[in-house]
Amino acid sequence: MCSMRRLMMEISLREFNKIPPENPLRLVKSIEILHFLRFDRREVAIILRAEFKKPNISIEDVLHEDLIEVRLLQQEGDRISTYFIKAKPPQADGESSFAAVEGYFSLPFEMTEGKVKITFLGSAKQVRNFVKLFEDANIRYRVVLLTDARFPPHSPLNSLTEKQRKALITAHKLGYYDVPKKINLVQLAERLDLACSTVDVQLRRAERRLLNHIMNES
Repeated sequence: MCSMRRLMMEISLREFNKIPPENPLRLVKSIEILHFLRFDRREVAIILRAEFKKPNISIEDVLHEDLIEVRLLQQEGDRISTYFIKAKPPQADGESSFAAVEGYFSLPFEMTEGKVKITFLGSAKQVRNFVKLFEDANIRYRVVLLTDARFPPHSPLNSLTEKQRKALITAHKLGYYDVPKKINLVQLAERLDLACSTVDVQLRRAERRLLNHIMNES
């Protein structure tokens, strides 16, 4: 069984700005991603809270490129805002693209006081490949934490088996649950290198366990 690893790293804002495309964060005092809804080669969807250095600045002034949809969810004074953001993933020339990374971004993921904190989940190989992207780009970083990924006891995902959890997370990441679907069962099974019937059973059992958990909590 291949366990998931959790990597937390810290990068100075100057180093982070080396990641293509250039990150125009000079107007921002702090950014915190509250939820990752989607992050793959097709699309990025997140809930983000930003504090700007000056009043009357919006997230469009900072992330003006490749934005698909922006919704202001909450306004706190004239400098702090929470947004729903949908955008095209960052593109990079060559094979070393941070948008094409295999694995999962997690929380905390934030920028404050001139430093960026990134949390990444994946197999040992995926974590090594993720770190290699920074090394290939000559980006200096500091590893804050590297350990086995553990889900808290109250997490609904903790009720799933390893195979069910992998199938469900992969399906969600690739857009199987989107409307309309971005990927069908056959394509999902190919990505997981499993038979369609096996993936179908894993997803159904995972969905039933999650529903039972939700219903029992309500």
